[in-house]
Amino acid sequence: MIPKNITKDHILSAIKRIDSEIIDSKRKERKWAVEYNHKIYPCKLIISYANVFANNEELDPSPNVFTTYMAQDYLKKFNFKIIKLNTN
Repeated sequence: MIPKNITKDHILSAIKRIDSEIIDSKRKERKWAVEYNHKIYPCKLIISYANVFANNEELDPSPNVFTTYMAQDYLKKFNFKIIKLNTN
């Protein structure tokens, strides 16, 4: 479950962190992503990292904790644009 105290500021901090790191291929976007400032970001990674800023620990990306769809819904609440990637 995604903690309800994650704010838009936490999400923006997570995006900055992603911009500054090399992302493991297992954590990259596959079918869905957030488009922000003409870049794409993995929905689940944003939420996992945002939790670091909100609650001092990375949120486990396991589907038992939260799904991509849960991450998308949470991000949509803050008007982030969710896009479907061309997987061909």
